[in-house]
Amino acid sequence: MRLLALLLWVAGAVKAPHPVAFPGAAEAKDPTGRYAVVYVAPDAKAVDGGRHQLRLRVEKSGAARHLLSFDSSAAVYWAPDGNALAVTDRRGSAASTVLLYFPQRPGETDLDAELAKTLGPLPERTGNGHVYLEAVRWLNPKTLRVRLRGYGKHDPEGFDELFDYDLGGRFRRAVI
Repeated sequence: MRLLALLLWVAGAVKAPHPVAFPGAAEAKDPTGRYAVVYVAPDAKAVDGGRHQLRLRVEKSGAARHLLSFDSSAAVYWAPDGNALAVTDRRGSAASTVLLYFPQRPGETDLDAELAKTLGPLPERTGNGHVYLEAVRWLNPKTLRVRLRGYGKHDPEGFDELFDYDLGGRFRRAVI
């Protein structure tokens, strides 16, 4: 099934899936049909008022695991081969970040931290109060394009930049 999906994607018959916004959608299925990200609404009876949750469900078995708890909103971007997903976590009015998950292994990769590790402390990242890292689209099954934008003391007129992240762990400025 994975090989067929990859061959169709390479041939142009399958394109990278569109992002799915939460809250709003009930689920976001991966292009191969093996997995789904499922939305769980906040529990108003919880002590803290509850938080939105995303869970990763294995379609064949129905088994699910927790991915993310969030307060504001999130957008899920499945890789074309279904082997990775990027989640833009809008953490409020002043920040967002991108978390990368792999369905076949636990944990996450914080792309904000990876960006700093690869390119060092960017002035636009450290000198502004409003900074948003957002997934834009998958260029191929192994490369994710992200957008870093924002404004603040360092850039009062704002900034807007694109970066490509290779799943091997390397960022580079996007060439358009």
